Amino acid sequence: MNRMRFGIVYRPKSGHNISGDAYLIKEGEKTTLVCLVDGLGSGKAAAEAAQAAIRCVEVSSTLPLSDIMAKCHQALRGTRGAVMALLRVSFAESTITFVGVGNIGIHVRSTTNSIKPISKNGIVGYRLPRLQEFTYPYTPGDLFVLHTDGISSRFILNDGLWKEAQDVQTLADEIARNFGKDNDDTTALVAR
Repeated sequence: MNRMRFGIVYRPKSGHNISGDAYLIKEGEKTTLVCLVDGLGSGKAAAEAAQAAIRCVEVSSTLPLSDIMAKCHQALRGTRGAVMALLRVSFAESTITFVGVGNIGIHVRSTTNSIKPISKNGIVGYRLPRLQEFTYPYTPGDLFVLHTDGISSRFILNDGLWKEAQDVQTLADEIARNFGKDNDDTTALVAR
């Protein structure tokens, strides 16, 4: 089985004990699916929306990413709503596929390909945009950083940052330490 390594920093905003962010990593024999969700706002209602999205992804994880996102949109109606991203790495096909809605960030470093997926503006549960899946070639060793808006928009995966921290957990820690906000829930998920 192909296994990726993950580094994760997941923390609620300063002074709170519950995070409105959530993530899921589902590893299969031929694929790995990563989901990152940020419930709108913070606190209990945001956490409930994020967890509803995670439950939906869990039960529909084998579907195409756009179909999973559409199911999550239905599941989140009546909640606060969320922004979210889905990333699937297919080891058998040597591809990655990404779909995102809202201000979830993704940065990819590949030694062989230019990979620049984007999230479409919208809110899962309220205003689902026309979904767009981005598919790229995958090379073992490619580095993926997904993050919620608790990581400053100044975050850039520059050469110095990722070369200094080859370990994925160290890189996640560095990203959160240098770019994390105290006034928002923060999640940085690094995969290689």
